[in-house]
Formats: sequence, structure tokens, C-alpha cells
Amino acid sequence: MPDKIITLIEARKTPGKYVKLDPKGFFVIELDKQQIRVEYYSNVYRKKRIASGKLEKVFIGEKADALSDTIANHVIGLRPEHYCYLG
Repeated sequence: MPDKIITLIEARKTPGKYVKLDPKGFFVIELDKQQIRVEYYSNVYRKKRIASGKLEKVFIGEKADALSDTIANHVIGLRPEHYCYLG
């Protein structure tokens, strides 16, 4: 059976795209050979704008759906579409 040729598509940012930020915070996701590590940062505001974040919690696991459920149970008030993309 001949090998199928797969097109490689380079990611590009869409200019002018509006991103709705979660007012509660953001995540930094790191992948390891055995684990997924998710850091949750609460937003730090300056002049009514998100300027940075404060590390609040760190989650580790092997399955994205388990991490999504755990985050939902430990960080109340997040937008579901924000943390559910993990699962």
C-alpha cells in the first residue's frame, strides 16, 4: 500500500481576531512523557486591563478529560469553554 502524502499546514495568527478572555484567569499547559501539567493563574489587572497573572494552583494528570473535570471542581466560576478544551 503506497504511503499517503499529508499536507503540512503552518499555524498563522488571524489578524484582528477577537479573543474573549476569561475574567477569572488563564492556564499554562506543559506536556511531559508521562504527565500533563496545568498551571492556573488568576488575572492581575492594571488600569482595568489584564497585565499578568498570579499562580494559584497546579494540576497534574495523565488524561485530559480527568484534568478538565478536576479543574472544574477546584476553580469555581471559570468559563466552561475555557477549561473544557483540555478534555
